[in-house]
Amino acid sequence: MNKLQPLLASIADQSFHNIQKLRGTYHFPRFELSFIKMQGSPGANPASIASIKVALQDSKIPEQFFQTAECKLAVADFLIRRFRHGIDRFAQQNRGKDGSGSFNTITLSQKMLNRDSVLFGDDAVYLCFIISLPATGQGGVFDAEQAWIMFNQELTAIVDATFFYQHYDEQTRTLLQQFVDVQKIRAEIIQFMRQHDLVAFIANDAKLPRHSGVDDRPAMDESVKTFQSPASLQTTIPLSDGRNITGMGIKEGITCITGGGYHGKSTLMQAILAGVYAHIPGDGREYVVTREDAFFIRAEEGRSIRNVDISLFIGDLPNGLKTDCFSSDNASGSTSQAANIVEAIESGSRLLLFDEDTCATNFLVRDELIKKILDAAQEPIKPLYSTVRSLWKKHHVSMIFVVGGLGYFLQKADTCLLMDNYRCDDITAKVRDRLGAIAEEDSPTPAFSASRRLAAGNFDPVYINRRLNKTISKRIKDLRNAPRQLEYGMDLVNLDAVVQIAEAPQILAIGYCLLALRTQLKQSGNKPETIRFWIDRIESEINKHGLAFLEPDYPGTLSMPRKYELAAAINRIRSLRIFQE
Repeated sequence: MNKLQPLLASIADQSFHNIQKLRGTYHFPRFELSFIKMQGSPGANPASIASIKVALQDSKIPEQFFQTAECKLAVADFLIRRFRHGIDRFAQQNRGKDGSGSFNTITLSQKMLNRDSVLFGDDAVYLCFIISLPATGQGGVFDAEQAWIMFNQELTAIVDATFFYQHYDEQTRTLLQQFVDVQKIRAEIIQFMRQHDLVAFIANDAKLPRHSGVDDRPAMDESVKTFQSPASLQTTIPLSDGRNITGMGIKEGITCITGGGYHGKSTLMQAILAGVYAHIPGDGREYVVTREDAFFIRAEEGRSIRNVDISLFIGDLPNGLKTDCFSSDNASGSTSQAANIVEAIESGSRLLLFDEDTCATNFLVRDELIKKILDAAQEPIKPLYSTVRSLWKKHHVSMIFVVGGLGYFLQKADTCLLMDNYRCDDITAKVRDRLGAIAEEDSPTPAFSASRRLAAGNFDPVYINRRLNKTISKRIKDLRNAPRQLEYGMDLVNLDAVVQIAEAPQILAIGYCLLALRTQLKQSGNKPETIRFWIDRIESEINKHGLAFLEPDYPGTLSMPRKYELAAAINRIRSLRIFQE
């Protein structure tokens, strides 16, 4: 602290690039401040990255909160949100030129994710944050006076309110306990689900509706109904503390969710697909838990496909185009959905989620009227309806469908749910009574072809700006105005349809995973391995070493993606090359 003030004064009113002299570590009474990355100009994006180090013995956060990995994740998530709250409470933002002179954190979703913004050492906690140092005047000179206010007054207040348990009021201590409890209870639910072959669990009294289509916070309307399980599917899970948690358990197999429009079908599906992540206290979906390999499948016209065997669903196409090794730069709805299924299974998923509204109808079913008009030879699509039971029985692929106008899938379902004004009823017996026994398929589903293997040389991060005749050795960035798109090298990877990406920092992490994969591909001696092999390996390395393994240019800005989203990104790279025998 004594070192920082004179250094700030020494570069006061100088050209902004002189802030590079601040790189280093400074000691404050209860914490250390370090500058890791320095911005190039006022208001630059990305801005500077700094970190706070606080001794755990000084923070006095109870040791019981660090007993398991799940508990540590909860504490880390709580601290970054607490830091964000401190910024909103204590900091004057955008005080300088071009919005400079601000504190920030990464964008935070409603989910508790493994991030590199908060890390625990043996004796200290480290928190990375974003800081835009202040500039003033038309030329943008460094404003040392405002910078000192930011560090000495505002940052000190933020740190005191964030890290020191003895400074928490009772409400804040209770909130921290709730973060930890969510993770502990969720871990017990997951263990129970594995033991009882459940793919999803939705707790009674869960609040599923969201604030809006672009706001994932819970709907606050007093008329919102909480979820209640049908009696026939009600499952009670005993917890280690002697309590129980009760809700609806969905078994492996084929499940259909039906009902009229605006009755809550898609709302339930949205909660299920989000249940692969833990949610923060107050979200309403804290105890909605879905098996971690669940992947949402939809049609995705225009996507790139590389060497995928979709022959299970699509026969030979016009002009002699084969589908056992199908590629396209502009896939149709049906071919894209077929590829999405095969790729998900190839990546290890055995729980696929579908919503009729986002599917290609001709891929799902082929009704009797169209059969009378089109001969079988004229239709290359083998609808999913004709293979769904075989996929479950032969390949153990469970599926959950939302259907409103396609009753065909009710004929195939082990479990049928009706959403009626946001009330969930089990109508399986009624469906079986009216439609007869489950319609099994006559011919078994053939085995999938061997998984594709990545060719050496994939994932080149070099970007060539042909207009400026300039080459950048590495371009990895998410787009501020298109949060589900990744710029990687010369590729623009569109992940709009990969809906289980929860927040933009996961997109950036996917980019650095691709870079790490490139390095490992080179080190493999050009021995081709499957996509599944590589995503499992990257996941293992991150679990072992943390997100620091990815060596991001801006530490503290990443959130852990699932390996299924990483595989989805790989499969959507237009320059992707698959090893050919």
